[in-house]
Amino acid sequence: MKQKGKLLNKVATKVFATICYGGLAGIGINCFLTPAHVYSSGVNGLAQLLSAVTGDYLHFNTEISLWVLLINLPLIYLSWKKLGHYFTMYTLLAVISASVAIQLIPSIQITTNPLLAAIFGGGLIGAGVGLCLRYGFSTGGTDIIALFVHKKTGQTVGQLGLALNAFILVMAGFMYGWEMALYSLVAIFANTKMIDTFYIQQHKVTITIFTKVADEVVEALLEQSVHGITITRDVYGGYTNEEMCSVVTVVSKYDLFFVKKIIMDADPKAFINIQQTAEIVGRFADVKMV
Repeated sequence: MKQKGKLLNKVATKVFATICYGGLAGIGINCFLTPAHVYSSGVNGLAQLLSAVTGDYLHFNTEISLWVLLINLPLIYLSWKKLGHYFTMYTLLAVISASVAIQLIPSIQITTNPLLAAIFGGGLIGAGVGLCLRYGFSTGGTDIIALFVHKKTGQTVGQLGLALNAFILVMAGFMYGWEMALYSLVAIFANTKMIDTFYIQQHKVTITIFTKVADEVVEALLEQSVHGITITRDVYGGYTNEEMCSVVTVVSKYDLFFVKKIIMDADPKAFINIQQTAEIVGRFADVKMV
């Protein structure tokens, strides 16, 4: 019964995250980016561009929300095949949420300053994307490709998304002027920075633990499926001259709170040093501790 309640709570949290993303994307696009003729990143930006092109050059109007759905269909299929069924179902829900919100939220120009529109519009959408990534699924589009590459190579999701958006910027520059393309670049930068801020699981830290009961600490960590652990024995404290061991492991920032609790429960007298990890070379599977 307790396990069922925990599962329902987890599902409800993810569904709420998809709704939040839809609302943030709808506000970002309809109230900031589109009125300022600034383009977002990924599929949202491509949908904006295609909607503008069909209206201005082909003389028939198509909704941004429609393009969001159409472009995502083949990528949702890729996600179903490569990233898992549960991941894809939540991703599809996020795509539908964004499409509905973009369709329903009225277009209200909050600011006439294109720089402010780019920063706040891109930032709102990025916050929604990062929130969804944090809870284990994407928002479709280039996020699926970026997350797939991130799982394979460990590269930062936001940076990969920035590279994938070059096409949008070039097309926007040629069709609507390079000044708007530059403002779009600001929006994309704000978007990717917010993704990296919210999606803390991709940031890694190295934990060095000095303890006199290394076996108990290591056993407690391994029971929680923490990543590989390195133990150095016969270490001596310079002040006390007492024998101890050092234990080193690398985890995500998402897991850091749980890891510290596990360590202190196993050895309340442990000394823990936490350092930012710049890069990991080798196998490192992203798993959440829950």
